[in-house]
Amino acid sequence: MFNITMGDYHPSTICVEMSRLKDSLSGLIEVTKSDYPEESMAEYIEEFARSDEIQPTDRTLGFVVLNKAKKVVSLSFSEMNGDTKEEIDKVMNSYRSEGFQVELDLPN
Repeated sequence: MFNITMGDYHPSTICVEMSRLKDSLSGLIEVTKSDYPEESMAEYIEEFARSDEIQPTDRTLGFVVLNKAKKVVSLSFSEMNGDTKEEIDKVMNSYRSEGFQVELDLPN
């Protein structure tokens, strides 16, 4: 689940499949740099938000909260394999480079 605040523009919370987590986080940093955040966010949602029906077997494995104005991104996950954790840490360095405070709560 992603909750994204881009200044005065705040879309609904979106769901992203775990298999697309790294790419979605990489894409989101680009949205934060855009001169046209509403248009960029609409494209981002179209590309990454899950649009199929929620199934009984689906589970929420974590949350991503981004607040552009406060320059904070927070990730909290209950499950994540080691390779994904390494990939996410690399992506979070991009956020740090852009001046974001990064908060990570990842499983051991």
